Amino acid sequence: MRIDDNFDGNIAGVLARAPVDSYEIEREAVIAMLERERRSLVSSLIGLGLLAVGVAMLPTPAFMALLLVLRLASFLFTRRAVAQLERRMRTRKPVKAARAVLFGAMSLTGVTLALMLWPQPPGASMVAIGLIQVVVIVAVTLISVTLAALPASRDAMLASFWLTASGLILFHPASGDPGMIAVLTLAVLGVRIYSSSTGHHIHSSAKMLVENRQLSEDLADALAHAEFLSWRDPLTGLFNRRMLFEDTRRDRSPLSRHLLTIDLDRFKTINDTFGHGVGDHVIIATADTIREWCATLGDRGEHQAFRLGGEEFLVIARGLDDAVISEAAERLRVAITELEGQFTDHSGIAISASIGLTGWRFGESLDDALLRADIACYEAKNTGRNRVRRAA
Repeated sequence: MRIDDNFDGNIAGVLARAPVDSYEIEREAVIAMLERERRSLVSSLIGLGLLAVGVAMLPTPAFMALLLVLRLASFLFTRRAVAQLERRMRTRKPVKAARAVLFGAMSLTGVTLALMLWPQPPGASMVAIGLIQVVVIVAVTLISVTLAALPASRDAMLASFWLTASGLILFHPASGDPGMIAVLTLAVLGVRIYSSSTGHHIHSSAKMLVENRQLSEDLADALAHAEFLSWRDPLTGLFNRRMLFEDTRRDRSPLSRHLLTIDLDRFKTINDTFGHGVGDHVIIATADTIREWCATLGDRGEHQAFRLGGEEFLVIARGLDDAVISEAAERLRVAITELEGQFTDHSGIAISASIGLTGWRFGESLDDALLRADIACYEAKNTGRNRVRRAA
């Protein structure tokens, strides 16, 4: 596959904005919700404090104090379940068990909140009863809104609250009018509808966040490919002509420099006989061979490979003496001829290269050095091809 095909695909992907992963949307929504729940600690403690004040104002607070302790235990259990779910969400670990624990914790929350509405005997302070009831209603509403991104846990809390409160109304001897169940039902449904709307808003915000993040990543990737292609040959990934003249224009290396012009022999015959698809594969295989060969030259200097166009390549080798680069050029010639082994399905294919080698003198222009290397390459072709010739 051509490199510019990948680039075109990336651009198309950015413009099409493929659907984002539903898991990522849910993850962002739940994390936002859990962060909100964590920040609500102060208000939760204030609510527990107000409940304690209301219980203390009752004439016989012992039983209600026991229920308050149960409510506190449920609160601590819920906080722990929330923290565990948040950790697993952030680290992208499986959350099924953590969700189940939170579901149970929220069911217990609904029960303990409803039990705080335990009917009080006549003579109990109306202020105390009213304070407890208001705190419970506010707590149910706030918790439902906070858990809007986790509808299963939210509904478990509302359902357990409704069932427990309805049981108190129906079966407690000191309870009031059973018609209060209808009032309770309407209140719970109202809270449910309101929190559901909040949940949709949270998911919409999370979806927008994930889409924007994905778009930013896709754009960054596309820009990186654009930068890559501005300096690279799209077929082989080697540097292109623009990079050659831009980079060498500011070359200040004190190391010795050699140029190798590499021209595949009878490449037109390969295209005409086996097709341009095979020809492209030969070009790519040659580029890979040149790239690997550059890596074998060692780290004494920076070695750069370029595709000048068609079947023509250029290597700038630095930091090597004449004997070493001459021997290395011969190894490259042999490696290119061995590429035929990769094309056994194409009987009769012949792959070889003529190589021109020259030193690039300090103070000399690139054009002058390239001209000598090209002359040496032409000499290699004119004297039989598949050989290395060094410029005089």
